[in-house]
Order: sequence, then structure tokens, then C-alpha cells
Amino acid sequence: MGKAGPRADEADVWPALRDALSETRLLSHQLLRSSRLSMGQALTLHWIEAKDGLRLSGLAEGLGITRPAATSLVTSLETRGWARRERSSTDRRGVLVRITPKGRALLATFDRQVERIVRRTLAGTPRSARVPTVATLRTLQSGIRAWRERAWAGAKSHP
Repeated sequence: MGKAGPRADEADVWPALRDALSETRLLSHQLLRSSRLSMGQALTLHWIEAKDGLRLSGLAEGLGITRPAATSLVTSLETRGWARRERSSTDRRGVLVRITPKGRALLATFDRQVERIVRRTLAGTPRSARVPTVATLRTLQSGIRAWRERAWAGAKSHP
């Protein structure tokens, strides 16, 4: 078991983060069920929202899934009015995927629900403890993104 409080070291970070991520995924699954939205669909909507005007091939690559799987996901999102496909204005053969206002509202509602729970959970934590936690999470996010992007670039450069 990891150390508690201010004595925690680097070896304690991953188990604590892993457990927090697991709880967040379980909470997310419960919240998404009420909207009849799967975790895969939610992740896809977040990706589409972040990349606004994304080709299906880019969506498949970004999510690490096959193009047919991406097509299926987008079709399910389109059916519910959360995403739409449109022709590229620069390449008439290209198809872009965009989030709809309905999809954006769904994600915003979900994010507000999770944020409300996080705020309630942290309400009793002193600000002096939250500030370094946020800084650590930002450092982790940035570092993990850099690792992911380097690995992705390396994978793309080797056939």
C-alpha cells in the first residue's frame, strides 16, 4: 500500500492515479448510461469535438481502431443526432465528421455532472493541497501526451 499524505513519493503516484482513473471510468459509465451513450461513443464524441472537421481515417487512427469500426461508431452517433458527416470543401472526395450542437450539449451536460461530483469530493480539501495536485496532474497530462505523440509519430514512420 502506498504512503499517505505529504510523504507520498513517485512510486505512489501511479497506483493512486490508476485507482482514481478506474473510479472515474466507473462513474462515467454510470452517468453515460442515463443518456444511453457508451464509453466508446463518448470518447469518439470528445475526439470529434476536439478535432472539429476530422476525416474518418483520422478518427480511426486517433482512436486506434479500424476504419470500419470508426464508420460504425460515427453511424451510431449520426443516428442519434450527435455527429454528422459532410463533404470536405477542399477535397470533394473527403468526408469530414463534426459534432452537432446536440452532441456538444450532451458532452457539456456529462462534463458538468462529473465536475460537480469532483467539486463536492474536494470541498473539504484545503486549497493549499489542491494547488500542487492540479500542477502534478497538468505535468502528467503534458508528459503523457508527449510520450503518446512521439510513439504515434514513430509508428506512422515505420510501415
